[in-house]
Parts: sequence; structure tokens; C-alpha cells
Amino acid sequence: MRSTNFTNDGQLDFSDVATRYFPRDKAEQFGLLQGDLLVERSGGGPDQPVGRIGFIERDMPGSTVSNFVQVLRPDPEKVDASFLGWVLFELQRTGIVERVQQQSTQMRNLNWRDYQRLLLPWPEVGEQRRIAAALKLADDAIQKARVKFDATQQLKRSVMTTLFESGLPATGDKVVTKTGPVPSRWKLRRGRDIFKLLGSKAGEPGAVSSDGDCHYLKVDDFNSFGNEKVIFDSKVKFCRAENPGYPVYAKGAIVFAKRGAALLKDRVRMLGADSMIDPNLMAMECNESIVLTAFMYQYLVFFRLGRLCEDAGIPQLNNRDLYPRMFPVPEVEEQLSIVSLIETAEAAEWKAAKELSALQELKRSLLQNLLTGKIRIPEGAIHA
Repeated sequence: MRSTNFTNDGQLDFSDVATRYFPRDKAEQFGLLQGDLLVERSGGGPDQPVGRIGFIERDMPGSTVSNFVQVLRPDPEKVDASFLGWVLFELQRTGIVERVQQQSTQMRNLNWRDYQRLLLPWPEVGEQRRIAAALKLADDAIQKARVKFDATQQLKRSVMTTLFESGLPATGDKVVTKTGPVPSRWKLRRGRDIFKLLGSKAGEPGAVSSDGDCHYLKVDDFNSFGNEKVIFDSKVKFCRAENPGYPVYAKGAIVFAKRGAALLKDRVRMLGADSMIDPNLMAMECNESIVLTAFMYQYLVFFRLGRLCEDAGIPQLNNRDLYPRMFPVPEVEEQLSIVSLIETAEAAEWKAAKELSALQELKRSLLQNLLTGKIRIPEGAIHA
């Protein structure tokens, strides 16, 4: 087990466990036991404190850890292992552990002596077990919600694959384009014939003001909206539309990054209000008599906007990339039906995402309140 197997929620990721050769006599000394805790002693980064926790939930004979990981084996007569794990988890999550770590250029390191001197909340063992049981109930609910969310994501992807590759109604006659197979009955139209691409000139967008008359979007705003496809949030700044270098784009226009990592991550959004955009973004206004904006948005998401420039050293898009490119376009009625089905699957995905987020927030609240004694669980209130 290595630091790469840690996650930010206490669950160990076993999808990429390394294997190493050791002499038999040494390998026979290895073995992680149920109840062991793993502490990430080195790793992290500028924005990622070290000290993440991993729970060993079953015996793992023949397993050991790298030099960057510390194994803790709690004494069951003195402490409940799960309770201790969540206490250490909370030290890392809330940033307290930053007081006992040193940071180099590439990674952070725990000062193990100071880490062991941190004072921890210590109710009697029975209450520790009740707290651990309550947190396990929350964890179990989160795992079920995550399975549901993953299923809705897979369903949406499957629906999009069927609709974009076979159309509605589905047909076996297809043509192969640069982005993949599409129904042969769909027309291939050049970008310049179905949309306009617009951007802003370099300069200041105008005075930022809480009573401004226009939203102002930056590349960083794309990271604040989770699975939502529409950019509209109180975090977005308001400014006055007084700079002619910053045209105002109407609600519903498609916006994406022109270059860099945001493009690789396929950050495509639709405006939720009339907005100005910074010079690192580009707006797409569709000719709705030919292609619906909602259809084009889903097409760009499905076929990954970043793939259109994946051969570039620094990923970037401009008019020269998109205007001459051929885009498959069905009849408007078929576009409407396709968008309706995708948005139905999308609604199920968003609902599952919100349920998962709500449970994760509930667990964060439980951690804070149970581990500080603000909420107490009386004896007999929960099976522990």
C-alpha cells in the first residue's frame, strides 16, 4: 500500500495496488489486520495536506506499506479503532495536522514526533463505539448513494452513446466521422454554417460592483459548479457592461475555455444569465433554425470538446479549428427528442449527485459535532 492508494474520504483505493518481490521469510512477516489504520506520512502537495487516513476493514495477509505510510495498530482495550481513525481523519480534514508537518518543494512530511503529541478527544470506550457506529451508518448510506450516482452516470452515457451513434429512431446505417459513427441520414454541416464563435479582447471588463448589470465569467468559475451544465452562481462577479471590448452574450450561449487544462477537462457550460466572458473563454451562438443550442451542447459534451485539439502541444481551440470542421446535424424534430431523453437521464444523475452531496455534508456535520461532544449519543441509542 502506497500514498497513492489513499483518498480524501478515508476509503482506500484498491484499484492500483503495487506488488513487489520479497524473500519468503520476510514476506511471511507482513500482514495488515482488520482494525489497523494507515497514516500518510509523506505526500500531499501545495494545496493537499499530508496525513490522510486509511481504514483496514479486513485481514490482508501478505500486505505491507511503503516508507511513506505508517501503520497504527490500536489497543482495543484502550480505544475503538474506528473512532481513533475518524479522530485522525478529522485532524487532517480540518487542517489541524498542518501544524505538525514540513513542506518541501514537491511534498509535505509529517513530523511524526509532534504528530504523536497532538491531544485527541477521548470519551470512554463505550461512547467511542457508539460514535463509530453512527459514522458507519453514515458511511454505509454514502456508499449506497455513490453506487446509485455511478449507475445514473453510466445510464446517461449509455443513452447518449445510443442516441448520437444510432439516432432516434435507431438505425443501422451509419457513417464514420472524426468524432465517431453517426446515422447516415444526418447531414454533415460545416461549423461556420451553423454557429458563430465570439470572444473578448484583452483588457479590463469594467468596474466590478454588487449592483452591476452583467455577470463576468472566468475560466476558474468552471470549477465551482459540479455537475451543473449552467453557469450561474453568486460566486460569479457582477460588473457594468461599459467596455466595448467585452460584448455581452445572451443567456443560453455555450461557453468553453480556449486553451489549457480546462479544455482538456471538457469544461463546457451554458450561460444562465446575460454575461461577459474573459479573453480565455469563447462563446458559441448557434443558428437555431439548423441546430439547437441544447443539442450542440450535449454533442460537445459527449464527443469531448478536448478531442478536437488533442494533437496540439498546448491544447487550444480557435475559429480556424471549429469553423471548417464538419458536424453531424439531424432534423430539428429529432434533435428535440434526443435532447429530451438526455435531459431526463441528466435529471436522474443530478438528483443522485445531490443526494450523495447531502449525505456527505451530513457526515461532515456528524464528524464535527460527535468528535467535539456537541452531540452525545446516550447508551442504548445505537447498536455499537
